[in-house]
Amino acid sequence: MKCKIALVRDGSAEPGSRSIDEDAARWSEILRERDDATMREAFQAWQAQSPQHAQAYARADAARRLAELLAGEPQMQDLRRETLGRVARDAALRRGRQRNWAVAASVMVFGLLGAIGLNLGNSWKVVGDARDALAGNVYQTGVGQRESFVLADGSSITLNTDSRVSTHYRDGLRAVTLERGQALFKVAKDRSRPFVVSAGGRQVTALGTEFDVYLSPRAFEVTLLEGRVTVTRAAKAAAAAASAKPAAGAAASLAELRPGEQFVALAKAAPQVRAADVRRVVSWRNGQIVFENERLGDAVAEINRYSQRKIVLADAHLASLKISGAFNTGDTGTFVEALTDYFPIERDTLDNDDIVLKPRAADTADAPAAPDAPIRG
Repeated sequence: MKCKIALVRDGSAEPGSRSIDEDAARWSEILRERDDATMREAFQAWQAQSPQHAQAYARADAARRLAELLAGEPQMQDLRRETLGRVARDAALRRGRQRNWAVAASVMVFGLLGAIGLNLGNSWKVVGDARDALAGNVYQTGVGQRESFVLADGSSITLNTDSRVSTHYRDGLRAVTLERGQALFKVAKDRSRPFVVSAGGRQVTALGTEFDVYLSPRAFEVTLLEGRVTVTRAAKAAAAAASAKPAAGAAASLAELRPGEQFVALAKAAPQVRAADVRRVVSWRNGQIVFENERLGDAVAEINRYSQRKIVLADAHLASLKISGAFNTGDTGTFVEALTDYFPIERDTLDNDDIVLKPRAADTADAPAAPDAPIRG
């Protein structure tokens, strides 16, 4: 039986009103304590009701995490006491209406954090990041999480595991920075304002299109699903957008992609444009990772992105094995089980629960050079 969840109060709320922020704060608390399939479905239904819901949730979740991080700071404890006092006075005025005090307090803390700067020494940068989040321009996911957000112009961003983007909209430009991880952008058409994604020293410019950007320490990848994008070296997008003519020193184009093409820049290789298996590239949207004749070393690195529990290859020879298969994101156990079934590999478990893969004892003298193995997770 499905559980239907609704967050409703007397009357209706206009976008941007305090009640939307309260609902967002409640969802942040609910999902922190119970993030199962039923609850996630209910949350996604609420978030899909309005772009303001997604934006409010991003603000509330970022602020909640900041409040938890700084909970032990004296200034934060003072702020909490002051906020709880305000909540108590507010509750008394509401005569009998039951309220979640923790969530109500969180809502007020979020607002106060956005209005003041707490000088917390080494925590100052964290406070600055949170103030950006409270302004509604920072979106992020943790390890193993996947989330979609709707921006003010109707464009949407779907973030993969452990990813973070910031948006900086202004007249004549929709600027987005992918700070880490992977994001799928579906851009609303607006010829007067290009949509520019900056990442890894490069920029991807689009008007109305859908594309995937992946940034890692070893690679920068752009995969085009539909429409058209250009890839350039990083430049000041605002200056380029302010003039119809290329500005002095403006970024030179590296590539112009067509649907089904991928721009790839590896750390020690010249950039290239190649045909892409789009279904495989964006399989993460559906909670899957698909490998096609992939090096085991690269496959392990991809699996590790989705879990706190890491896989370590104890023998460098193992990295060159080739595998093909499909696995659920975050299901490290099934991936390892498949490897030990198909290859001469055995596993050990470390004290921190990480998994070490090594050649089986009988095969140590001659490291495996097994054929490609189709594996299904």
